[in-house]
Amino acid sequence: MIYVLFRWDLKAGTEQSFKEGWTEIIHRNIEKHGALGSRLHKTKDNQWISYSKWLSEVHFKRAQTIHDQHEEARIKMVSAITKTYPPIVMVPVLDNAVVIDPAQPQSHL
Repeated sequence: MIYVLFRWDLKAGTEQSFKEGWTEIIHRNIEKHGALGSRLHKTKDNQWISYSKWLSEVHFKRAQTIHDQHEEARIKMVSAITKTYPPIVMVPVLDNAVVIDPAQPQSHL
């Protein structure tokens, strides 16, 4: 299992298009290419950061080379980006993340 960190600078006013394209690509990767989910964040200095979880680096690399019916989603993303930073592939060493079940009451929150 791996995680991949992505980072982008976007053109002003293109955030919605970027989010739509990103969402479509993520769902495609989950449904067809071994992605196990992803999160998108915006920093205070307007950089956009995503990290995704993959079954393996092979699955991640294969998904990056596939051109399919989701090419329009990729165009939405790419047209919004002014700078793309190289992805960082990470192998988990320690994991202390807390997963909260939204259906369960959280008395300590």
